[in-house]
Amino acid sequence: MSYYPYPQNPYQRPPESTGLSVASLVLGILSMLGFAIIILVPLAGVITGHLGYRREPNSRALSLAGLITSWIALVLAALLYAFLIWVIFWVPENFYEYSDYVYEDLNYS
Repeated sequence: MSYYPYPQNPYQRPPESTGLSVASLVLGILSMLGFAIIILVPLAGVITGHLGYRREPNSRALSLAGLITSWIALVLAALLYAFLIWVIFWVPENFYEYSDYVYEDLNYS
């Protein structure tokens, strides 16, 4: 009596997609290159990074790299916006306040 081994399954599972993780990494790199001024680019990188980290366990390194770069760019963009708001609203007010003293000290007569 001879036993034959079971045949191998000719159908294999399709490879897991890494689309969200790659998108997160690309958006993170773009946001570090200067597109963080448009606040939606790093925000989209953070969202796709979190989705990719949860849904795609085989490509967690890509999504983690995208998350880190997107969060850094998001924080830098927020600091840049806060600095610009400070410059626009606070500096001109104080500039005119101190410039009066400079003009009073000058006597050309």
